[in-house]
Amino acid sequence: MIASLQARMILCHPREFVGYNRPALKVVRPEGMSSMKRFLATAIIVLAFSLSLSAQEHTKRPPRAPSTPSSTPPPANVTDASGWVQFTSDIGRFSVLMPEIPKDETETTQSEHGPYTTHLFIVRDTTSVYLIGWVDYDPSFNFNRQSEMEANRDNFVKGIKAKLLTTRSLKIDGYPALEFTAETADRLFTSRVLMVGRRPYQIVIGSPKELDDSANLNRFFNSFKVRP
Repeated sequence: MIASLQARMILCHPREFVGYNRPALKVVRPEGMSSMKRFLATAIIVLAFSLSLSAQEHTKRPPRAPSTPSSTPPPANVTDASGWVQFTSDIGRFSVLMPEIPKDETETTQSEHGPYTTHLFIVRDTTSVYLIGWVDYDPSFNFNRQSEMEANRDNFVKGIKAKLLTTRSLKIDGYPALEFTAETADRLFTSRVLMVGRRPYQIVIGSPKELDDSANLNRFFNSFKVRP
């Protein structure tokens, strides 16, 4: 299933994937930890994100610096003045404001450590792309939470051939998280990786570097709420 999704993306936009090598994951593992290749789920996020970026038009607007999301979330269960809609995923146990309702791209992979399932939600407008993804591992698979977040960050940056600009640890609604920014030649990415129990979530916004997209960044990040 995952291989078929990757094949469709490469066939549709082969130039996006010339020279793409799936990054190896280097993780410090506690004694007894499984060696399951978690980077596969991140590789799907990278491929899907590249596909979305290739379909966008770039709009010239004033330049911006990497933004830190503000601390004031929008009210729940509303469509805001800009026309964004609230999307709620029951299986994902989260709600978020996005430019439109996304579709769930789901892939389940069998492995020697049991099956694991990746979910992706992607929306794009005329300039930016918004992504939410998470993975559910088999209950028997043990992994280090901090290493999991760092691996998602590092593999995402490597996968889109970007430069890591900033990274910091924080708590979001009491959950451990990483927030980072990265840039390519023409794009600025801001992402958060959260660990909610055994489930890692990653949310990303990517916009042209010349675009001041801080309002959309704040709206998207601050509206993302996870239920335990």
